[in-house]
Amino acid sequence: MKKPLDGILVADFSRVLAGPFCTQLLSDAGARVIKVEEPLRGDETRYWGPPFVGDTSAYFLSLNRNKESLALDLKKDGDVMRRLIEHADVVIDNFLPSQRRAHGLHDVRAINPRAIHCSITGYDADTSDSDAPGYDLLAQAGAGFMSITGEPDGDPVKAGVATSDILTAQYAFGAIVTALYAREQTGEGARIEVSLFASTLASLVYIAQNTLVTGRDPKRYGNGHPSIVPYQLFHAKDRAFVVGAGTARHYRALCEQVIERPELATGRRFATNELRVRNRKTLIPILESIFRTRKAAAWVARCRDANVPAAVVQTVREALQSESGKKLVVNDMLRHPVRYNGERRDTGTPPPRLGQHTEAILRELTASNKRGAKAPRKRRGSRKKSPSTR
Repeated sequence: MKKPLDGILVADFSRVLAGPFCTQLLSDAGARVIKVEEPLRGDETRYWGPPFVGDTSAYFLSLNRNKESLALDLKKDGDVMRRLIEHADVVIDNFLPSQRRAHGLHDVRAINPRAIHCSITGYDADTSDSDAPGYDLLAQAGAGFMSITGEPDGDPVKAGVATSDILTAQYAFGAIVTALYAREQTGEGARIEVSLFASTLASLVYIAQNTLVTGRDPKRYGNGHPSIVPYQLFHAKDRAFVVGAGTARHYRALCEQVIERPELATGRRFATNELRVRNRKTLIPILESIFRTRKAAAWVARCRDANVPAAVVQTVREALQSESGKKLVVNDMLRHPVRYNGERRDTGTPPPRLGQHTEAILRELTASNKRGAKAPRKRRGSRKKSPSTR
């Protein structure tokens, strides 16, 4: 099946998580991605472990499939960098502004006016923090994400995965694809900037809007929800599970069919969601005591029979081994989650060794420079199994 971005060439000067995850999304959509790495050291995440597969971290493997690695010293090989940019449809970096200028990446469109140049940064360029380093932890802390995460009487807590990086990568991916579509109409490239801070703050959605409306900082609700009750974790006889009674119909079915306590659906304290939010400290202990009488799987089965959203809290291993999880795992790697026309995409080629494609890419750029022609767009190499199974 032809992929949407077949024929698009991406010059990827990013490293760590947000940039590489964005370019992996582009490669999953069919783009050819050339990952430019510092010789000898490469992307820092190659060494972020354990665990490792050989001498490459699982962290790096999760972000860099379907890419080619070009080892390039940007301080010495500026001509090669410029030739690559001349041929690229998309250029991505995550340097600080001062580093971008030092490497000659501050004005990509002067080299290639049709290029979509996306910079992923810690903070926006029009703020006083523009030259400050940014990491996921800093974005979660600075943008308010940690302040709403955790138990009410505990410390602020970061998410268990690099949420700010992932959100930023998704915003960048969407902006790049939008710019590529616009280029089809205008013939012009674009300059895109996406920061970890702005992406995280924008992703607070209703939490941020509630704060703007009330002028008050939101509280932490642990595994609960500030505006919906019951929508949280409960403890069954054997393990934890969650119930998301997001509508009046869900709550009524929960009371009448699942726990068989219809009076809880009509009582003056719990009849509406607004009342349940106000009286959560009374309602939640009642539900908790009921749920502790049976095993989680039994409650989830009863909820599903009544069309009430519910799920057991699974470990990552359990999730990967579930029916739905198994469909996302190929050769010990996660595949792209989106199905196109009913088809799932394969995982493609495994993440490259540092500098694996340097000689071939340099020959290609040299040949195209002599011809004065565009570099080939087709992805090179055959499909291979992931490093963990070779």
